[in-house]
Amino acid sequence: MIKTTNKKIPNHESYIVELYKTILPYKWSILFIVIVTILSTYSYLYFIPSTYESKAIIKIKINKNRLKTTDVLRDSINTTNTVGIKQEILALQTFNLNSRVLKEVDFSIQYFQKKNYKSIELYENTPISIKIDDKLSKILYHKIKLIPKNSSFTLYTNELGESKEYPFNKYIKTPYFSGKVIKKIPFSEEIQIVFNGTPRQIYEKIIKKRLKVTQLDPDANLVQISFQDTIPNRANRYVNSLIKIYIEDSLKKKGDINQKILSFLNMQIESLKKKLEKSEEELENYKEYNSIEPNIQLKDSFSKLSDIDLELSELTLKEKLAKNLLTFVLNNRNLDAIGPTLLEFNDQATIKLIDTLERLQAQEEDLKTEYTDRYPKLISIRKKIKRIKSKILLNIKNLKSTLTTKRISLEKQKEKYEKILKNLPQKENKLISLKRDYEVNSKMYTYLLEKKSENELIRVAVEPDYEVVDQAYTSDIPVKPKRLMLLIASAIVGFLLAIFISLIRALLIDKVTTQKEVQLMSRLPIYGVIPFYKNALFATTQLKEAYHKLATNLHVFKHEEEGNVIIVTSKIEAEGKTTTVVSLAGAFQNANFKTIIVDLNLKNPTLHAHFGIAPQYAGVSTYLSQRDNIGNIIYTTDYNNLDIVPAGPVPPNPYELLLSNRLHKLFDFLKARYDYIIVDTASYDNAIETLAIMKLATMNLVIIQEGISKKSTLVELENIARERGITNIGIVLKSIVKEEKQKGEHILANNNTIASLE
Repeated sequence: MIKTTNKKIPNHESYIVELYKTILPYKWSILFIVIVTILSTYSYLYFIPSTYESKAIIKIKINKNRLKTTDVLRDSINTTNTVGIKQEILALQTFNLNSRVLKEVDFSIQYFQKKNYKSIELYENTPISIKIDDKLSKILYHKIKLIPKNSSFTLYTNELGESKEYPFNKYIKTPYFSGKVIKKIPFSEEIQIVFNGTPRQIYEKIIKKRLKVTQLDPDANLVQISFQDTIPNRANRYVNSLIKIYIEDSLKKKGDINQKILSFLNMQIESLKKKLEKSEEELENYKEYNSIEPNIQLKDSFSKLSDIDLELSELTLKEKLAKNLLTFVLNNRNLDAIGPTLLEFNDQATIKLIDTLERLQAQEEDLKTEYTDRYPKLISIRKKIKRIKSKILLNIKNLKSTLTTKRISLEKQKEKYEKILKNLPQKENKLISLKRDYEVNSKMYTYLLEKKSENELIRVAVEPDYEVVDQAYTSDIPVKPKRLMLLIASAIVGFLLAIFISLIRALLIDKVTTQKEVQLMSRLPIYGVIPFYKNALFATTQLKEAYHKLATNLHVFKHEEEGNVIIVTSKIEAEGKTTTVVSLAGAFQNANFKTIIVDLNLKNPTLHAHFGIAPQYAGVSTYLSQRDNIGNIIYTTDYNNLDIVPAGPVPPNPYELLLSNRLHKLFDFLKARYDYIIVDTASYDNAIETLAIMKLATMNLVIIQEGISKKSTLVELENIARERGITNIGIVLKSIVKEEKQKGEHILANNNTIASLE
């Protein structure tokens, strides 16, 4: 005899456990969906080329807190870059700069070949090259197949089909392009060609998406330039070319500014040279014919007046420059050109505005080619340009006003000293005037020569504002696609999808299908598995054996001192509880146990018909309503040791009768005289009183039938047991057996099934 024990009903069961019970019957379906999802993702990733990222780091030399010197021109040349790093980052991403890089790293035509069922781009080892001489707007971004035919080739697209044959290395006109297809090396496999269009189209469709410029740290002037490409060597070339051209621009800009300053100095030197030669000649001639020597007081006044004249000359020169600048700005010309002139004044604020203006105008040009005048970013940039121009104009006006005020002040001082010199005799006055002109011109000439010499040295020693810290480098590990991560993600997505499908299936097919499913979904013990045959011919010894095992398992819990009350019920009608009552009673009766069957299905009694007993006028209903005593409601059957208490007439109030104290007395009476009291009840969905009388039983058996009982019944049973404190509930499973099986084959109710309940 195999012993079984009741499983304890937990006080609380988490939703995760409930979910686990629901989906576990579909574990193989879940595994299949996960595997299919992973394989699908792997197949998809196989055809996607790996993308690599090339990175380089440059240092931007920006010194915001530099020390000023007295040399205006030197200060201006040494610190021309006063723009923030953010603007440098934007400049590196402009079309103007990248269009020049595209001349060195060509993206206009790409070549592909199929290898192992996937398309591989050919770069340095392409067997052909194409030189075209017209626009290709109609076939951009579409692959054209070039099929070799010995010394010629054909072109193929899905739209136009295969073309006629064209020769290599000769000028041809095709429906797609005009130009030459140059054959570099022999090849036999077809090549796919993709035309990417003009530099502007290449920049918008390819470069803009792949190029990224970022500041590595807010506190460091280090900028990282990265470019993503499926060809690592091409990515390195692009980054290096971008850096090279950007540094060359910086040097050229500094050289241009320095050259403009030198041109300005040469022009002033040439003019002063003529004045100096003339004043020197006049002074020498005058001294030759006039022998005059001024006194100390006159020499002092002369020296001070010479200094004032020299300073006035410088101010007059700067004021003239400021006036020209003002006229230039008012005429709304290209303000970028006034930068070199501003260097003479050391007006760093305005120089910074000019540099910012250059960046904004470059961005404006980029946006104008792609967007209309209503584009919000374009409108914003134009507003900024307008504000900066207004600030530049105001700065130049203030500069001119300052120079004018200073000049007027010096002119007043000059008049003071000139009055002193006017009192001199005519010859001395003439000599002083000539000497003054000579010394002023001489000092100015010497000053400009010094500046020319200094700027020539600066031009030789000029350095770029950028330093390459790390050259372009590409890692062997691709940045995308992240194959391992995507495979893991696909497994997770597949698992979640499989769970979702399993839950849908569980909701749509809410029927118990197998014994294993019952064991997985419920912790309630299964005391017996009864084979259910659709064809009665198969209901032979297997049924008897199954009920015998059920009786054996229940006998373990028999109280030796009194009879056991076994209540048999189900959630709904027609699940086979009455048949189970009769068969189970027969099994106990055959084992020589004194057994009685009690029919508590007062709403629809059918138990008496199984024993050929006519409907009785005395039974449970008449006893509970106090119209009969116990002796009048017990009937004998044709089987030894088996009696029956029929339900009696159907009462109007079965609920109240079954909850009366007389039912307790009936059970106490029967337990004293019988070994087993098998009770048939109404389904607890139709008669709630069934749940109430289950507390009176030694064992409660709930019938679950495959294909009829719902899975939700199992969960509901555990909730009922927990909420009502019923600890003696077990399951009797009616399992469908296929009719094709042989009669002698043992079915689901085997020793392993019962042993799993121990």
